[in-house]
This record gives sequence, structure tokens and C-alpha cells, in this order.
Amino acid sequence: METLIVRAPMYHSAGDEAAFLGWLKRIRAVSAVQSRGRDLHIQLRAGAVSRDELQELRACFHRYALDTSALEGLRAR
Repeated sequence: METLIVRAPMYHSAGDEAAFLGWLKRIRAVSAVQSRGRDLHIQLRAGAVSRDELQELRACFHRYALDTSALEGLRAR
């Protein structure tokens, strides 16, 4: 399993944080998400990420202004 480590976004409310984490967890490629200090550890399931899953990850990262460089090494199947 691969773990992406990214700087967590600034949340504007508890509901905003819950929505963001819920969205990430609904992406099939994501097996777990943990907040560790200022970072998010996003654990991916074993195997290649599908194109749709990668697109969803990019959309989520873009919406919350996360650094997308962690996604560059992922290969879509």
C-alpha cells in the first residue's frame, strides 16, 4: 500500500472538515485517511489507481488547494 502525505487544508468549520474527509474516503482507491498534526496521511489500496479515481483525487486536491505533486507518481490503470 502507498501512503500520500500532504499538508492538510485550512478547514472553515467542523462540517467542512467532515465533508472533505468524507469525500476522500468515498474514493475507492483510498483505504484510510488520518490527520497527523498539520499533515494528512492518505493510504491507498494496493494496485494501480483507476483513471476515474485519479481524477477524483485531483478534483479533491484542487478544491481544497492541496499540493498535487504527491499525485504525480500515481499511475492510472
